[in-house]
Amino acid sequence: MAINKEKYLNAILYFIENCNNKYLGTTKLNKLLYYLDFISFRDREKTVTGDVYIHQSFGPVPAEIESKILPKMKEDGLIEIKNIPYKEKYTNEFVLKQKPKMSSFDAYEKKLLKNLCLEFKNTKTEDIVAQTHLEAPWYYSEMYDKIDLRNAFDIEVLSR
Repeated sequence: MAINKEKYLNAILYFIENCNNKYLGTTKLNKLLYYLDFISFRDREKTVTGDVYIHQSFGPVPAEIESKILPKMKEDGLIEIKNIPYKEKYTNEFVLKQKPKMSSFDAYEKKLLKNLCLEFKNTKTEDIVAQTHLEAPWYYSEMYDKIDLRNAFDIEVLSR
């Protein structure tokens, strides 16, 4: 599966613009992308971003986000990433520098993006992490392994 860079970048911009509150750091952003791709796969057997997801301790993580996608977005001036002290550690805060191009998405994807923000905008990071741990994609994968999209059919979030 190839990365759809245009949709990937614009999905991140959309989440920052529409779900950005005190709870949107890197971990929650990863979970929103996970739901975007896995629900899309559940509903129509294709993902939006094209990324694969890796089983990490805080749930599914898109393989390309930390190494390529976010650094490139920052370098290109699409976003700013601030390190904010949080519970004796740091969390990331995202600042939108460019609006998402909604023309990148089809009608299904626009609706899914909107519904994910409605569903999770005020959800704390630890709560969305806990939810992903109860679902088959994460549950039936091993630490650091690629998560199987075929288990997306177990996800009940925004089910029809």
